[in-house]
Amino acid sequence: MQDDWEEIEDAARWAVLQEDPWLYLVSESHRTTDSWSFWTCAFDAAVERRNASLADLIMRDRLQLHEDYSAQPWLTTDHALVLEQLGRIDEALCAIRSAIADLPFDEELLQIERRLLAKQQPASR
Repeated sequence: MQDDWEEIEDAARWAVLQEDPWLYLVSESHRTTDSWSFWTCAFDAAVERRNASLADLIMRDRLQLHEDYSAQPWLTTDHALVLEQLGRIDEALCAIRSAIADLPFDEELLQIERRLLAKQQPASR
């Protein structure tokens, strides 16, 4: 099982580094036996590489539509940060509030929400 996980992780990380990562990710995803693990690894790799547009595409096109998806706090938090990078503050607030609903006393999540609210205020005036 550990070998399978490492193989999936290596394939996802390799694909994210390519010139056209989406093309490679889709291609590699067809070769894996665990698409959920593959796409979560790809999302993590895109986040680590600060490729916000790719991370958002992976979340919207693969993870949120996957049968194993449930709004998991770690995924929605990372997605909120990606959306913040992309300047989509209202969407980021929705995502972080979803994470807060699962972990209502997590101070880090509450800090992110406050930061997003502060960014939203000037835009709405």
